[in-house]
Amino acid sequence: MTDRRALLAAGLSSLAAPWATATEPTAGNGAPLLLVNTPYPPFVNTPGHPRGEGIDIELARLALQRGGYTGKLEVQIVPWKRALFMLEHGVADFTTTVARTADRDRFLAWSGAYRTRIRYRFYSLKGAGVHLRRLEDLNRYRLGLSAGYFYPEAIRRQVGENFDQVKDIAALLRLLTSGRVDLIVISHYAGIWEIREQGLTDQLERQPFEFPSESPAFMAFSRARPNPAAQAALTQGLAALVRDGTVAQVEARYLGER
Repeated sequence: MTDRRALLAAGLSSLAAPWATATEPTAGNGAPLLLVNTPYPPFVNTPGHPRGEGIDIELARLALQRGGYTGKLEVQIVPWKRALFMLEHGVADFTTTVARTADRDRFLAWSGAYRTRIRYRFYSLKGAGVHLRRLEDLNRYRLGLSAGYFYPEAIRRQVGENFDQVKDIAALLRLLTSGRVDLIVISHYAGIWEIREQGLTDQLERQPFEFPSESPAFMAFSRARPNPAAQAALTQGLAALVRDGTVAQVEARYLGER
């Protein structure tokens, strides 16, 4: 009798996406170090962006060099869920700009925190009569959120169900300018970048209330694809870049205003 389990395994293998197959290079055979991420300007820009690869892609390259890693680095931009899948299953080496969670501890090994100054800012249309001076004031307004991004739990609790959610920050800005929400909330890095990119500086008003981040940024390596030399170089290099002010300099070059 035919082994049904073997047939099932063969069927699943044939359905697997190319990036999930066993033919992918591994870290130990001389292949380039593979960094996977999704577009998240200004931290991770789309390929070929005229203003650079993005803050955190540049920091990853600098950190590896500072830590003494001499191998090549390849960057692959994919949807975020796919990036996490690749890391969990050992198809990629590491990622940047990632929040630490208990579930991700299963398959990721973390760098030290390299960005702890993130603040969440709230924007409204100028002249809309919105006044947000404390977290509790959120009860009075409809809030716009962007899917796939980390928001502090305190903001989530305060807004309850009174929010609209869209796919990305560009869509979030359209949500606000169309009048469908009263406020949007964005991390101050992404807000400075995207509002400037969209030419909306004169149309929007930043509210006086800001919320400090509860989740610093990390870089993280796949536990299923260990590369101790690269991981040690990245960790040491990042710490050096934080100490000597290089992280702040790279951020300022992309953002200007802090």
